[in-house]
Amino acid sequence: MSKIHDVAKRANVSIATVSRVLNSSDHKVSAKTAEKVRQAVKELDYRPNALARALQINKSMTVGVIIPDIANHYYAEIVRGIQKEADKEGYNIILQNTDRNPKRIVRSINLLREKVVDGIIFSGGIISGYEPLSVLQEFRDRVVVIGRHDVNFPAIMVDNISGASQAVQHLIDLGHTKIGFIGWAINSTTATDRLSGYKSALAQNRCRFDKTLVREGKLTPESGYAEAKKLLSGKEVPTAIFAGNDQMAFGVIHAAMEFGLKVPDDLAVVGFDDIPLSSFFVPPLTTVEIPKFSLGTSSMRALMNLISGKNTSRIKLHKTKLIIRKSSQIN
Repeated sequence: MSKIHDVAKRANVSIATVSRVLNSSDHKVSAKTAEKVRQAVKELDYRPNALARALQINKSMTVGVIIPDIANHYYAEIVRGIQKEADKEGYNIILQNTDRNPKRIVRSINLLREKVVDGIIFSGGIISGYEPLSVLQEFRDRVVVIGRHDVNFPAIMVDNISGASQAVQHLIDLGHTKIGFIGWAINSTTATDRLSGYKSALAQNRCRFDKTLVREGKLTPESGYAEAKKLLSGKEVPTAIFAGNDQMAFGVIHAAMEFGLKVPDDLAVVGFDDIPLSSFFVPPLTTVEIPKFSLGTSSMRALMNLISGKNTSRIKLHKTKLIIRKSSQIN
């Protein structure tokens, strides 16, 4: 493997000159000399040592991104937004998938610390109340979270309460009063916000809140299917179900089919997130759209502000939009 002194020798210049050319230094280097250096780099297939460069500029030009489910398109789209913004800034990303496992979250944070990343973006999962929070706090002012975690880090958030309220209001406008809700772990602030929006819409329309119509899933089609079966087998059978995410909504529709119910004629279904499959599912899913890509770009911009010492907003709130499709509205 070629080293920087090999490049300097081939170009017949000093090591300092090679460094200035490779790092686009403000120190003037003639065009002819710069071209000699670049040609030597090409001929020797020289690759700068990332660790050495990090020590030199006191930055690794790398950020860590922690997500709970790499298979979920919601997080994949967020990462796309982060990557696009990182490319603009000349940064690389190291991605960690945790499957919402607390021990793996801690292990991921420690790994990123060992890699000397310049900052961390934490999306999804739970970080308050146990070890991950204390480990993250060691990064102090170099952490941005996506979602409402009730922690003292800059947060890129979605108005989940308003989005959920919109979804339920849509079902009420269609004449539904027995509306089931499938959420997930109550220690998730996103889950509690969507439940709050559900309750708020019911209250505003003087619809009775029935706790037997509320179930707790696990954000997967399988759990949506299982919880929908329980709702459809209960004493109070809903005429509509609002699922906390699209994945669970797909499971709800599958369960309805097994019960011989037509969607939306016998059971209206609404999801949350608007992942790509939502518009191609049968029937196409009514859902709440989240600007996922924008969450990614906003979080990376906020982290860049922190790294460069600029002020950044404590909270940036992104609005949602109800997308009406055939799973809720009869033509």
